[in-house]
Amino acid sequence: MKKLTVSEVSKVIGGTSCKVTFEKETVDGATVCRKVNTCTGKYGETVTRMPADLSSCN
Repeated sequence: MKKLTVSEVSKVIGGTSCKVTFEKETVDGATVCRKVNTCTGKYGETVTRMPADLSSCN
């Protein structure tokens, strides 16, 4: 029997994998930073954006 990795198991049982990135945006002339959490699961992709410190967007 083959041993499965964590990522292989999550695909079999419908687990979720997430990736966190940071992006800069300009809103009304001001530069802001957003934390972007992208999760892919059994039923598709979910993207969540939250405010973050500008220093995180370097």
